Amino acid sequence: MTIFFWIMLLSAALLGADSFESWVKEGKVSGNIRYYYIETNKKSITGLHSSAYGHSIGGQLHYSTGRWNGWKLGTTLMSVQPFALPEHVESSSIGQDNGVRGDDPSDGFTIIAEGYGDYANDRFSGWYGRRAINTPMIGAKDVRMLPSTVEGGEGTVRLSDSTSISVGYVERFKQRSSDRFSNILKHALGADTFSITGREEGYAIPVMLTYASSPLTLRLYNLYLPDFLNTAYTDIEYKGDFYTLSAEAVSQKSVGNADINLAKATSVTQGKKIDASGIGVRAEFSYKESGWDLVYRSIFRDDSAYDSILTPWDGTLMYAYSSTTNSLGQSFYGNALSAGGGCVGGTQGYKIGYTQKYQFLEWEGISTHLAYALYTNPRYREDQQDIKAILRYKKGNWSWELKGIWIDNDTTSTKEGRVNQVDWLNQYHVIVNYVF
Repeated sequence: MTIFFWIMLLSAALLGADSFESWVKEGKVSGNIRYYYIETNKKSITGLHSSAYGHSIGGQLHYSTGRWNGWKLGTTLMSVQPFALPEHVESSSIGQDNGVRGDDPSDGFTIIAEGYGDYANDRFSGWYGRRAINTPMIGAKDVRMLPSTVEGGEGTVRLSDSTSISVGYVERFKQRSSDRFSNILKHALGADTFSITGREEGYAIPVMLTYASSPLTLRLYNLYLPDFLNTAYTDIEYKGDFYTLSAEAVSQKSVGNADINLAKATSVTQGKKIDASGIGVRAEFSYKESGWDLVYRSIFRDDSAYDSILTPWDGTLMYAYSSTTNSLGQSFYGNALSAGGGCVGGTQGYKIGYTQKYQFLEWEGISTHLAYALYTNPRYREDQQDIKAILRYKKGNWSWELKGIWIDNDTTSTKEGRVNQVDWLNQYHVIVNYVF
């Protein structure tokens, strides 16, 4: 927030009054108002049941100026306010990440989540401040009430009409169910930060090279955090008239102090360095109003290393296709060294999805999505199976969504390497959204 105001004041001083007035008048206001209901029911293998639900309303209010000599400013107010809650709240649509740090997860919040300066010309664009971004490792993940955002900056150079390179610097991260910007290293490791990295805070440098010339897109991405982690990622996509074929690969390794400290027998990973990798392939087919989505992915197994894929900042790796593919819990404060079922070392995942629109029945704006996923791993007591069903309606500025997720043997792993499974987990969502 301080950064945003300094940028605004400096720009106002540098620009003439008339130019500043027109700069503001050309600005735009946008946003959304969203109602969100979530209910989660679980049964452990011991037979113990738990149930939780939450109602909330909130959304975003965004303002950005016009562009003057390549410059514009933007800011976004984000809010989530709960109501009609049970006595016990376990809902990521409200303040679950705050709850991990000892606060009341049922408390709503309002925060200036974005505030940035943005510059662009024919060959260069860049921004600095607070902003929601989407990269393979750091993402907005705007699938619940609010997106995640970061503090930092990024510059992108267009090398040609089809090729660009981006370099960023990220220092702080705000998880979607929190009103706090935490240091990005501290957010990932929490109380284990110093014992693993030898430092209390850190930063991340994302670099991405993109080539996009229809029908082919190629991305090479690397995220480096000194004394913690280096992630190398690549994906390639080919689009035909009725199909899209793609493949991806990821490799993660501990670096610097983390590589030394995690190798000690007394470390939080019990002597295992981070060395995780995986591949995925995807085929999507469409015909008229129908679409099919087929996915296979494999996380390689290495018993001598911490071999689960880390996604502590809401990024999307390995073709996320269910509620647990990139475990929400993994992006909570201090929880990077846990993993959801689809990210655990040794897991193979298979998915089939089907999407249907109904314009041919004159049901304008209605669509359905059904998906089935299977995770297998020799370390699992039983295979994990996911079923997801979504009913959507969208017309004009309004949309609503009813979603059900049924998971058999929901799986997580701990930083010590233990695998835990819940007998079943069912989750239901109702989302009503108005965009303006």
